[in-house]
Amino acid sequence: MSLQLAFGHATDKGPRPANEDFGGFVTPEPAVAAVKGYIAALADGVSGGSHGREAAESTVRNLLSDYYATPETWEIAHSLSHILQSLNRWLNGQAVSRRAPGGMACTLSTLVLRGRRWHFAHVGDTRIYRLRGESLECLTQDHTWEQPGMEHVLKRAVGLDTHLTLDHAEGDLAAGDVFALVCDGVWEPLGLVEMHRLLQLYDAPEAAARGLVAEALRQGGGDNASALVVRVEALGQEDDAGNWLEQRHLPLPGRLRPGAHLEGFVIDEVLHDSRETLLYRAHDAQSGRACVLKTLQPRLEGDTELADRLLMEEWTAKRVQSHYFAQILPLPAREHLYFAMEWHAGQTLQALLENGRHFGALEAVSLGIRLLKGLSALHRLDVAHRDIKPANLLLAPDGKLRILDLGVASCPGCPKGKADEIPGTPSYMAPELISGSAQADQQTDLYAVGVTLYHLLTRKYPYGEIEAFQRPRFGDPVPPTRVRPDIPGWLENALLKACAREPGERFETAEEFLLALERGEASRLARPRATPLAARDPLRFWQGVAVISIVFNLLLLFLLLAGR
Repeated sequence: MSLQLAFGHATDKGPRPANEDFGGFVTPEPAVAAVKGYIAALADGVSGGSHGREAAESTVRNLLSDYYATPETWEIAHSLSHILQSLNRWLNGQAVSRRAPGGMACTLSTLVLRGRRWHFAHVGDTRIYRLRGESLECLTQDHTWEQPGMEHVLKRAVGLDTHLTLDHAEGDLAAGDVFALVCDGVWEPLGLVEMHRLLQLYDAPEAAARGLVAEALRQGGGDNASALVVRVEALGQEDDAGNWLEQRHLPLPGRLRPGAHLEGFVIDEVLHDSRETLLYRAHDAQSGRACVLKTLQPRLEGDTELADRLLMEEWTAKRVQSHYFAQILPLPAREHLYFAMEWHAGQTLQALLENGRHFGALEAVSLGIRLLKGLSALHRLDVAHRDIKPANLLLAPDGKLRILDLGVASCPGCPKGKADEIPGTPSYMAPELISGSAQADQQTDLYAVGVTLYHLLTRKYPYGEIEAFQRPRFGDPVPPTRVRPDIPGWLENALLKACAREPGERFETAEEFLLALERGEASRLARPRATPLAARDPLRFWQGVAVISIVFNLLLLFLLLAGR
């Protein structure tokens, strides 16, 4: 069952000559609502500016439309912040370029409801109230000065300053919850008690919104009055991922031999047979189009955690539209747990290494540029791959590079259902992952890129090979020129920066790393400084200090005794 909501909106200019409030809501198609949710927003134009209404309307209209254009992999707070920061910069620019006095600014409260959760972003003195049972609670805080006589002067608003600071909060929904987004022209004249009475008096959100506005003006409200009311009629699935979760219980297809049929596909060969997954090269029985089918090992039948992980990989891969990744093929209906993706000929970089392929500096740089361009597309979706290594990089005969295996990829906005373990291959995992002091993210992907290029050139690892469950001590990475003296100095500096022990010394983004490789010697990257022993191995450092101190004291004692 999906989330069921009812909306109501009312506004009136009151005694003012113009209405500077603007509100709206969106009820998208169920498939879109399942991923992005329903959004409502109310803005109040700042009266001190000459373009308050324009600011409020532009902010709400653009927010409501742009929110559904953000990647599905973005979490709600990130999507709202990204859009509103852009709108804030636009309003600032408009205010500067126009000659009219004042500015373009507005307060804003926006609410997103999805599945069984609510999320809001808020700035200014519009408010969001929630009525649950007999209790009415104001969820937001006003951003106004507290000094006497300045209670209506805003400290924060959209367009008021070059930097916008938003309040974010989220919580659980309950059937029957009523949310009211109201401007100060409503909540100030009514007060909490009267608002409580009116929200309980009307069942229909439209009637409740009209009642709030009318009563606020009747009680002497001297400002524009606007209210937007949302009632939760029925709750949805957790994060409304119903279709995604239902497929976890599909039966596995079992171990298939060449020539076997699976729902319109003919199996050609087994590509990969690991502890958990099976990959087959297959072709469509009707069109003959080659593809890859991925499923779980038959012995894992009923393992919902691994089923979720497989479906999660499909969900993520569908949203990555880049030629650096194999695209997911549509399946109108399926009766077994698997997914299909494009087939691309080629060999992994790991297979090429094992077959004796020698990678020169120029080729490694070229591969690094393509790899980082692919990761950049992934990271823009706020997705971390979490297992970059030569075995997951496919080099086609035409030279195209593709990033494989999104099985452990993660993003804040992805449906949940994965285990919380830190995935990856130990030798390619950043030191902070090995120690357990951090979670894998986009920056640890860049560390793995550095190790991958280092390994392609030297067949070794910057800190030596690391086995599973090993807890090594990390000093400074070994310069690759010790193995390959022909590596240019600028490339060595880039690799040492990418593989630095401390996260703060590495590249911050894929674009920064990419620029360093594209510019080559012109990038002028400085060689990372060697880490002092006191920071690299404090125990050995202080043991050495203690030994030197003891020797020095013994020498002094000897000299004193010898002088008598």
